[in-house]
Amino acid sequence: MTLTAPASDPPTDSPQAGSLTPLVAPRSIAVIGASDQPARIGGRILARLKETYRGAVYPVNSRRSTVQGLAAHPDIGAVPEPVDLAIVVAPGAEVPGIARAAADRGARSLLVLSAGFGEAGEEGRRAQEELAAIGADAGMRICGPNCIGIVNLTIGLRAVFSTIDGVPQKLGGTALVSQSGGFGMSMFEMAQSSGLGVSYMCATGNEADVSSGELVGHLAEQPDVEAIGLFLEGLRRPDLLLAGARRALELGKPVVAVRTGRSAVGMRAAASHTGALASADDVVSAAFDGVGILRVEGPRELVEQLRAFSAGRRPRGSRLAVVTSSGGAGVLMADVAEAAGLELPEPSPEPATRLGALVPSFGSVRNPIDPTAQIVNDQSMLQELFATVSAAPDYDMVCVSGVARGLGPGLRETIQRAAEATDKPFTAFASQPDVALDLTERGVPAFVDPNRMIRALGRLWAYERDRAVLLDAPPRTGAAPALRVEPPVSAALAEHVARRYVVAAGVPVPGERLVVDSESAVAAAEEIGRPVALKLSADWLTHKSEHGALRLGVVDSDAVRCAYRELEELATTLRPEGAPPAAVLVQEMAPPRGLEIVCAALRDPTFGPVVTVGLGGVLVEITRERRLALAPLDRSAARDLVGGLAGGRLVGHPRGLSEAEADRVADVVVGLGGLLATDHELQEIEINPLVVADGAVVAVDALAAVSTTGAATTAEATPC
Repeated sequence: MTLTAPASDPPTDSPQAGSLTPLVAPRSIAVIGASDQPARIGGRILARLKETYRGAVYPVNSRRSTVQGLAAHPDIGAVPEPVDLAIVVAPGAEVPGIARAAADRGARSLLVLSAGFGEAGEEGRRAQEELAAIGADAGMRICGPNCIGIVNLTIGLRAVFSTIDGVPQKLGGTALVSQSGGFGMSMFEMAQSSGLGVSYMCATGNEADVSSGELVGHLAEQPDVEAIGLFLEGLRRPDLLLAGARRALELGKPVVAVRTGRSAVGMRAAASHTGALASADDVVSAAFDGVGILRVEGPRELVEQLRAFSAGRRPRGSRLAVVTSSGGAGVLMADVAEAAGLELPEPSPEPATRLGALVPSFGSVRNPIDPTAQIVNDQSMLQELFATVSAAPDYDMVCVSGVARGLGPGLRETIQRAAEATDKPFTAFASQPDVALDLTERGVPAFVDPNRMIRALGRLWAYERDRAVLLDAPPRTGAAPALRVEPPVSAALAEHVARRYVVAAGVPVPGERLVVDSESAVAAAEEIGRPVALKLSADWLTHKSEHGALRLGVVDSDAVRCAYRELEELATTLRPEGAPPAAVLVQEMAPPRGLEIVCAALRDPTFGPVVTVGLGGVLVEITRERRLALAPLDRSAARDLVGGLAGGRLVGHPRGLSEAEADRVADVVVGLGGLLATDHELQEIEINPLVVADGAVVAVDALAAVSTTGAATTAEATPC
């Protein structure tokens, strides 16, 4: 076959290229397990290399002197030069020995297509660890095992064993990274068939060594890459993923990701409301947000989003001009635009006057700009109309709707010229795939679904808007080198013990006393000042309101005595067999008209400390209104979390938080995140509610859990 653009010379190694260059852009390749039969995996790989790859190729086959017309070598040791890349197509049991031989011969990287490793049980896992150790000892990078291969069309490298015959293979500014080889090739075919050129597709398989995150960072450094698509099933090296995405963000190269594993199966059991509500998927989304990874729902949306980025244009604002010959389509796109965070302003007087002279009187220049179906009879005014809209200072992006086959190729040529005449993002909606393909190949990103087009433009603007803010924040890194299947075992603390952590985080707390009997409760109430609250405090009682284990607004001495006796009796009823007894707290009452917020931090097994803030109180599990971010974080980032609650309406609303109160809540979030980042014993801490009133905050109730390796959990008074 012939590629749709001439292959260039492979790039040379350089300090900037990094250690993955021999894998992604090798100058020489050995195929270990090469076959003379093109239908077999080893034969298919070799045939494709012979057809388009421009570097040296060395077949390795112990039983043949030639393979597909090339001189074959009995083993990797007999290959005449140390190769950049050795591709292994052999039974899994033979792979560790082959890897050692390749390392001894000086191979710089290994692409292991063989299966039967970490995905195949304990024995396979040990073999995979052995393989990784061999590569690490030799400084030889290993991609796979259980990997479909790598495509780099810039050098004609098509080292994949899936069927790609008949799939367009057009060079373009898009790169794909996928843990699933089948899914990666599906995205490759979907993109190429729609006119979106993809120059790189790298599958990582089991990731014994080379991870998806490293490849993201490496591909972001390539000058011919504009945007990267990513498919993840798990997160083996979150630190490298966040570092790679951060580098892509610095270079202005968007990363668009699909990540599976969002179901309730992945939810974590935890003592606090936060731990119960914050699924692993929530944390992944927060981590992605922190480095600018745009998360989408599925492969089609991923390809469409990459299409919006493919032209390399970035909007300066959120103002979109919609040009459509269908009023219905215009209204639909206007609705979607609002939900996508885009504005559709009317043109200012000067461009409006010029447009009015072009558009029929029964059309509209208000935006959506509707030249009506009159364009079926006369398209002559469209070139000037597009030019006027594109040049108008009122708009940052332009999209054209209703490009149909029946309107002829002349309209597409007009749209192409209009797009070439501006540096603003310029897209088109064409429901017929052949028309959309033609426009895309003309350099105009075209979509067969108007809603996806508008949402993609919304994310285009959101990426540009958020990028500068994210780059000002400190880089984020995952805390763990690999995903632990189970979080560490932890133990909940009684409230009065958890309070110590709240104080350590610098959060104000109400006056409080531990009491041992009804009379000491009365004395404590006198000292604190009535009214007071009485509570049970025990490590086995994590949600007091659900069990009626608190009494609020207690005023006189007799009421205090009665409340104490009721709680004493309740503690006896609720106490699990063998559990330590509960203590009773007498606590200062919170301000009566405060707004209740929940602030928390928890230790995610993949990304480390995570903070969350949301609407609190007894309705926290019903509203599920919360925002998350990796910790530690600065006040600005925490303030953004608070400001995003309730659709951005919580701060500044007459019944919401004042600016000063939002700052106080942000300080609490920062304090909790910093506490968890420095105290490695602490697993989670939650303040619910944090009562906010009159510019101040107070932590009324707290939960905390620590690792079972140690922490004081006993009461400091004779308990109930």
